[in-house]
Amino acid sequence: RKGWSVLDAGCGSGGFLPQIAELVGTGGSLAALDLAPENVERAGALLAATALGSNAGAHVGNVLALPFADATFDCVWSANVMQYLTPAEFHQAAAEAGRVLRPGGLYAVKEFDSTSLQIRPVDYGIFTRFMAARMEGFRSKGTLGTDCGSRLPALLEQAGWEIVRRRGWMVERWAPAGIHTRTYLRDLLSYFASVAPDYDLPAGDHRYWQELAGTPDRLLDSPEFCYREFFVVTVCRLGS
Repeated sequence: RKGWSVLDAGCGSGGFLPQIAELVGTGGSLAALDLAPENVERAGALLAATALGSNAGAHVGNVLALPFADATFDCVWSANVMQYLTPAEFHQAAAEAGRVLRPGGLYAVKEFDSTSLQIRPVDYGIFTRFMAARMEGFRSKGTLGTDCGSRLPALLEQAGWEIVRRRGWMVERWAPAGIHTRTYLRDLLSYFASVAPDYDLPAGDHRYWQELAGTPDRLLDSPEFCYREFFVVTVCRLGS
């Protein structure tokens, strides 16, 4: 809301910062934090282009040890961060968010639920075997993984948070694929092909991913092309 002080914890390249800056207005303030200096540099440039002036800043830091005083913010926003954390780290990140929030402040967490991810017309069996192996990889590392979005409300309640609202939504991109979708999917398919050799998959599946990464446009140009992904936003405050 107008006048709020907001922290984007794990801001990445800063895609949400212009929208947050517009919401808080010139009477608000906005801090962005990320582990990667190159992300912080880009976030700083985005913040400099807003009307917040000295009320905005980008910082190198860790969501597990926020470099801010207690009771500093009205809202902590964290998008696509929890999937990389172990359960213990998740509880630590949530505790740090609670520490820097003012009484009654809101913690808003956005995450994927990749159990609903679909890329058509990729062969269904090949895709589901790949995703099952990918989820097992997250479990072996002990991280929450990209399927954690729908589990986060319960996890946050277990960590002592009171759920204010939760919402999930499907994003679909149909043929003909636009330029941004094509760029994103080329990168995603290349990444999938790069990690597929680490998974215990049939030899035919490995060949499929390598060939698809080499010729992604045959999928992107298909009249049957459809990309679906599911997100969940959980908004909560500390319970009494």
